[in-house]
Amino acid sequence: MELLDSTPLKSGKKINIKKELNRYLKNWYWILLSMLVFYTAAKVYLRYTTPQYLSKTTIQFPETKGKGSAALSDLQTLGVGVHGNEELQSEATAILSKPILARVVDSLNLNVSFYALGKIKELEMYPQAPYSGKVLEFKDKKFVSATYIITPANGNAFTLSEGPLLAGKSQFQFGEVIELPFGTVVLSRKTGIDTSPVKVVFRSTSSWVSTLESWVNVSLPENKGLLMDITIKGAIPEKSENILNEITKQYNIEGVQDRNQEAQNTQDFINRRLDIITQDLSGIEGEKESFKKQNKITDLEAQANMALANSNENTKQILQYATKLDMVNSIFNSSSTEKLLPSNIGLSTVTEEYISKYNDLLLTRNKTLKQATQLNPSVIQMNKDISELRGLIRQNLQESKYTLQDQIAQINGQLNADRSKINNYPTQEKVFRSIERQQNLKEQLYLYLLQKREENAITLAVDAPKAKILNPAYTLGIVEPNQKQMITGALALGFLLPVLWLFGKYTLDTKVHTKEEIQSRIPNAAVIAEIPVKNGEETLIETSDFSVFAESFRILTSNLKFIIKPKQEVRKGNVILITSSIKGEGKTTIAMNTALTLAGASKVLIIGADIRNPQLHRFVKGQKPGLTDYLISNDHSPEKFIIPSGLHHNLDVLFSGAIAPNPNDLLDMPKFDAMIQQLKNQYQYIILDSAPVMLVSDTLHLMGSADVILYIVKSDYTENDMLDFAEEFQRTHDAKNMSFILNNVQPQNTRYGNKYGYGYYSYNEKKKGIKKMFDGKA
Repeated sequence: MELLDSTPLKSGKKINIKKELNRYLKNWYWILLSMLVFYTAAKVYLRYTTPQYLSKTTIQFPETKGKGSAALSDLQTLGVGVHGNEELQSEATAILSKPILARVVDSLNLNVSFYALGKIKELEMYPQAPYSGKVLEFKDKKFVSATYIITPANGNAFTLSEGPLLAGKSQFQFGEVIELPFGTVVLSRKTGIDTSPVKVVFRSTSSWVSTLESWVNVSLPENKGLLMDITIKGAIPEKSENILNEITKQYNIEGVQDRNQEAQNTQDFINRRLDIITQDLSGIEGEKESFKKQNKITDLEAQANMALANSNENTKQILQYATKLDMVNSIFNSSSTEKLLPSNIGLSTVTEEYISKYNDLLLTRNKTLKQATQLNPSVIQMNKDISELRGLIRQNLQESKYTLQDQIAQINGQLNADRSKINNYPTQEKVFRSIERQQNLKEQLYLYLLQKREENAITLAVDAPKAKILNPAYTLGIVEPNQKQMITGALALGFLLPVLWLFGKYTLDTKVHTKEEIQSRIPNAAVIAEIPVKNGEETLIETSDFSVFAESFRILTSNLKFIIKPKQEVRKGNVILITSSIKGEGKTTIAMNTALTLAGASKVLIIGADIRNPQLHRFVKGQKPGLTDYLISNDHSPEKFIIPSGLHHNLDVLFSGAIAPNPNDLLDMPKFDAMIQQLKNQYQYIILDSAPVMLVSDTLHLMGSADVILYIVKSDYTENDMLDFAEEFQRTHDAKNMSFILNNVQPQNTRYGNKYGYGYYSYNEKKKGIKKMFDGKA
């Protein structure tokens, strides 16, 4: 409740964290009570909850897995299925296989458990139970569990109760075979006599296997080699450790058996393969021998190289002979005419001599013809000699031609033979290499299997465990329930639940509480006062009243005077219209207290303008005629209808009068406006207590006469949606002279909270109240 602050609330205004926290801190007792309840519940839970201990064992796997795998580790690429060392995940599943867990249950005799009876919880007596038991046979395959109470009787006898029995027999002897509906069992008593009843639980192996599958956890530590951690949570550390040790033991036993069986199967496989390969080798070697004899092969590669060399040499000779044949044909064709023949071209010596003589004689004749004629005896003789020599040359050339042709034909025959051999060699080589390849493959596989058979024979004699136990089972400590975590969680839950409930309450709250909420909904709103909650039945301020309630109205009137101050020079009277959205927001109470506050220094008139629901009579006694009576009368003097309030000598009252059926028409009469103008000369302030604007339209007729409109919003009562209506009302009717008053505000919802008082006497009042409280206690 401060002096006028009409500055609109800016968007993005920082949240007052202290005020928000105070909203929750005022309910500190509920939060504390909730925390105490949850803390007590946690302590009770911890008191009667059986603690769970974490037990652990660690095993390490060797680099190779098993004997057969070691012997055949090189056969992976040939399709033989062998696990690699990296496949620990499969071993993590195998170690918790049902057969292994079933052998663990049988080995530790987990089918029979004994429990000490208690008032709230039962504790398993392991391994200090006064009795021992053994299930000899399960007859019912669907059996899961059965519970009995053992009560010792006289001597070696005992009775079984609270469980299914056969033929109504309930008393038995320790050590005898007992027939029960699910099977046969034997119960024995240990040393000492215990007369207190004990609960015994019989469970099937399959049920225990399912339980162990959920209890036992297998993990593979990262970057720690071939290690495996096995953990189990249980109420009895010794029992958990025994289970873990038995699991690793049974796993190693099964591993050794599997590997021995694998190694034996490997040896049988190698022996069978050796027999087959020996037969295959014998057949391949016979096939190779037959192929060589059939194709007359000693060394295929050498023979092929020789044929290739002969073929190349013959080809060269054919080329040489063909060249000579071409030369002979050329000379032979040239010898038919009297032309010089080529010499020294590689022909036979006789032919070369004939050609030389022929050329010399032809040249001599040609020189003689230059000096003589054809009839010259010398020329005739030379022509005859030339003819004879040409005949001899042609004869020799013909013989050389035949000789060369024979030689070429002979060499072509040899070349064709060599080419035939060369063409056959690839096929022979392909077949021969295929035979050799099979022989080499069989020989290598034969030698390899001989080596692996010896290795497998060596490994058969070694009984190394499948996994090495690095850390035998040990217990780390209690893991459930975590007392510190449980207590912390209970306190946190006890704190959060009421806080969340309060958060939901405040989040779902649609009421107006603070001035900031008004200004956030109506940015241009001027909130000129915050009226606090009035304690007690009296709602009117008193003379010399310095309470918070009275001080808030002094601030209201101070701000109101500040608003209407510029208008005082124009006219004397000031009309103040007080309205709200709906009924019950405190219009009449604020109107009366505002009037009383202004009446301290000014002449004030309050008019009951809410004709439909008049409320002034709650504060001023009397049933005098009022506003409606004046408006419908012919009298133009309203002073006859105005009476003193009796609350202050400067405050007069004009009641609403008789309830009229047409309030709109009455308030819209020119006589009403004339009345207001007349009364302004008599009173400095005229306060109109009007009807709610959201319910009826009566107040709209009064707005033209009002200098200031005070719009009442009641804290913790008015809905936020009402502010939207008020903003629309102000904007639609252009009510620039409209200001807001927040009524019935809780101290913590004001700007100052409940830390600061109003006036100079607040501290004294508080001190007196505290003193009075202590005096009352004293």
